[in-house]
Amino acid sequence: MQEGRSKNWLALIAFVCSVNLSAQEVAVRGGFLEDSLVIGQNVNFWISATYPPSQEMVFPDSLYAFTPFEISGKKFFPTEIRNNLAYDSTIYTLQSFEIDKVQYLKLPATILTGGDSTIIETSLDSIFLTELAPVVTDTTTLKTNLDYQLVDTEFNYPLMYYILGGVIILTIVLLLIFGKRIIKWFKLRRLRGQYEQFSEVFSGYIKRLSVDPDPDLAEKALVLWKRYQQRLDKIPFSVFTTKEILRQDFTQELEEPLKSVDRVVYGKRVQENVFQDFQQIEDFTQHRYAKKIEEIKDGK
Repeated sequence: MQEGRSKNWLALIAFVCSVNLSAQEVAVRGGFLEDSLVIGQNVNFWISATYPPSQEMVFPDSLYAFTPFEISGKKFFPTEIRNNLAYDSTIYTLQSFEIDKVQYLKLPATILTGGDSTIIETSLDSIFLTELAPVVTDTTTLKTNLDYQLVDTEFNYPLMYYILGGVIILTIVLLLIFGKRIIKWFKLRRLRGQYEQFSEVFSGYIKRLSVDPDPDLAEKALVLWKRYQQRLDKIPFSVFTTKEILRQDFTQELEEPLKSVDRVVYGKRVQENVFQDFQQIEDFTQHRYAKKIEEIKDGK
């Protein structure tokens, strides 16, 4: 059933892409497959592009901010070449937890040309929120319930206030005396825990890439690194391109490994030594982590 639905979606996208192709070689289109949504349930947004095969087209990955939506999955359709044009399409499965009655979304597609890039966006599409709960109006009546209900015995609120007040005063005194040490200890403990968790998973990716340099596995490792580095340096690495990352004054040593990883991840090129690039990225992160530890110990 799911496979048939995906084929129907792909056919719809291919039909839309085929309209007015003679007018321009590069075309990007997209929109919602559904007319309405329910809070927390999946809806689908398709994006497709037609362009000369000599160029390289990149769609948003899972790190892109789909605001007001959150991504829960995506389905990628392999590139097809027809009439000397390349056809790419992807369907994103999204969820929304916003209560706006009409919600909007448009997605960018990036054309990679040498060291530069060009972004083309789909048209802004809208989808309507379906309300499951009825709206309460002035004419809404409440059903009266006169059944006897058991209630708890009276609680000793004055005693509770005394105990609560004592706990608050004791906490304030302890914070005034040991507050900075306590805060520093918690920061160091949290930082070490986050790094150890990241390092264990990231090292596992590197070992697997040394045996099987799979582009999809490299993408997972890159996503993991960006998310951790964003948490460590408080800089939105997860939404930065490589060019934007290298604009930071402390990331120059990442230029070669990140560009090499981009060729593997976005170009889907198998590169035997890609694990070495990730080892350099791991060394960079280890250095940044050690610097953050020293800053916390110095009270910065």
